[in-house]
Amino acid sequence: MPRLLERLQGFLLIAAVVGLAVGFLASIGLRVFPLLGRGGFWIVVALLLLAGLGGGVATVVRAREIDRRRWEAVDDPLITSGEREYAHKEAERERRWAGIVFFTSPIALGYCAAYHLGPGTLADAPALLALLPLAAYVVGYVAAHAVQRVLLKTAP
Repeated sequence: MPRLLERLQGFLLIAAVVGLAVGFLASIGLRVFPLLGRGGFWIVVALLLLAGLGGGVATVVRAREIDRRRWEAVDDPLITSGEREYAHKEAERERRWAGIVFFTSPIALGYCAAYHLGPGTLADAPALLALLPLAAYVVGYVAAHAVQRVLLKTAP
């Protein structure tokens, strides 16, 4: 599982960059994808909600994984204080980067989708497509933290 989340993080970084680039091109009139109709709009809404929820959960799980590796390194009695300090700094850097990637990738995809709205979609859809993954991320993040607390209290 640890390698899976690292790979997912790399894939989502690429997806965020591509989403921002395609969204920018669409914003200046160079659409790469066809316009979304009413049916496609609701599919995109569902995907953005799932991506936001998944991003929030993945942030918490990845942070726990990074902390586990950090404490394995720090608890080694043979490392120096400099190496111990470096392990802490590196773990914090990794946690921040993972949070940024898992947070921004659904929002970047929502930005891309907002510029591909066709006729027959909701009038407030661009704002909706930007806010849905953000709200879903917060829900997923809070829920994952709550589940993690419960699991840690019941662990032997």
